[in-house]
Amino acid sequence: MASGGNDISTLDTSPENETYVLYGAVIGGPNKYDQFYDIRSDWPETEVALDYNAPMLTLAAMHAMNDTSDPFFTSLEVGAYEKVRPKGRPCDGAFPEACAGPQLSRGGRIAMAVVITVVGLFILGLLVWYLYELKAAKAV
Repeated sequence: MASGGNDISTLDTSPENETYVLYGAVIGGPNKYDQFYDIRSDWPETEVALDYNAPMLTLAAMHAMNDTSDPFFTSLEVGAYEKVRPKGRPCDGAFPEACAGPQLSRGGRIAMAVVITVVGLFILGLLVWYLYELKAAKAV
């Protein structure tokens, strides 16, 4: 495996440090909330693909030709990412169980059921009233 491990079931934890690191490659993440979880088995965020990286050669060449300053990421301190690393799991194709999102409490579900019932009965009452008026108008 590219991480250097030999057991797919421990992909996220073994080895602790990746054996093969591809510096400067563009990956699939972060997600739409600008969060990057940095989990090896989260392939939608961590995959390195040719369609992401091919345009980077042009941009890198333009940067080398036109800018003498180093890119911002060369000055990041070790451990800076750990301060802003999101908790939990991402909601994507690798972890669909993380997409459950917030759920209504029991009281919230009861309130929702009451509101839907009252609105439904009101609409049903309007329909009955309309049909009654329609029948009364035909009788005259």
